[in-house]
Amino acid sequence: MGLIQKIKTVSSLASSRPKGWQSFIWNTTMARMQRVGPLLPPLYITIEPTNACNAKCPVCETGKGDMLRQKGMLDFDNFKRFIDQTAAGMNTLMFYFMGEPYLNRNFYDMVRYARQKNIYVDTCTNGDFVDAKGVIYSDINKISFQLGGMTEETHQRYRVGSSLKKARENLYELIEERAKHPESNVQIEVGLIVMRHNEHEIEAFLKWGKEIGVDVANVIDPCARNMLEAHAYLPKDKKYWFYDEEAFKQGSLRPKHIPDNECAWIWNSIVINWNGDAVPCCRDPNGLHVFGNVFEDGLMRVFNGKKAREFRRQILTDQRNVDICNLCSSYGVPELTKEQPMAFEIKRHSFNSEELGSADF
Repeated sequence: MGLIQKIKTVSSLASSRPKGWQSFIWNTTMARMQRVGPLLPPLYITIEPTNACNAKCPVCETGKGDMLRQKGMLDFDNFKRFIDQTAAGMNTLMFYFMGEPYLNRNFYDMVRYARQKNIYVDTCTNGDFVDAKGVIYSDINKISFQLGGMTEETHQRYRVGSSLKKARENLYELIEERAKHPESNVQIEVGLIVMRHNEHEIEAFLKWGKEIGVDVANVIDPCARNMLEAHAYLPKDKKYWFYDEEAFKQGSLRPKHIPDNECAWIWNSIVINWNGDAVPCCRDPNGLHVFGNVFEDGLMRVFNGKKAREFRRQILTDQRNVDICNLCSSYGVPELTKEQPMAFEIKRHSFNSEELGSADF
């Protein structure tokens, strides 16, 4: 980004003033100056509703059953206290991580609580447990249904144990329910995780997405943790790869673009596991780099703490030896979303355990 563009960006933020704009300018400047702190509050926060899931996706630590962390559910009271403490500076809450978020029975009320604080909230789901009325009640800004295929066979090849039929039914019900509330902020996305066994379904998927009336239908590039998974699941069409093809031919799995001692996200965001442990980013599903616990010590003490600063310092000086960076192609610089206050009031939908399902710990 050139100097003139930087000035325009700063001027635009200063004039529009989306939530977290001061943090974004300060923290991004600190990153460019190679300063590890002190930082202002992160504007992007990921919180994990649960790390349990009904699906057994073979590339996912939860699905494979080799996650090193204990399974659990985010406590509603801890969530509310955290939101109360951080709402003023938080721009976006990414409310999902290593499990199926809708397995948490308090999910809808948690989202609504954050939305009442004018926080932009989005989530990602396999769709099996989504309740249409609950989604509209929560006023979540974006919900993404991510499918494994266009038939039950291709879907369950990756989304093992998930039901395409159920996910589609829930998606259709949500589309219909939103139509009854045109003032709703809810944006509906549907994604196809493209893999070797379903890449022939891409055109049919995009056509279907357009026909059913979702806001966005997109094809999601697949990820792999090792060469065995890469050979089994990466599509033949290399345009869906973010991995280096030459390295792959030599038996090595690495991104096309390797970050070179830089990562603006580590200065502007943080990931909170269900129990309050804070880790650098979504590339640390097993909690190998815990900075501290935000429920016990507070966000800023953790975000500006010794472990977080040491991690940022290693990013600046020795990123190639940071294990969780090895398969990351970098995510650029975060974008600020504008505030979207709740547009209407709707009474709480009455849920029951049969609607929401259950998780086996």
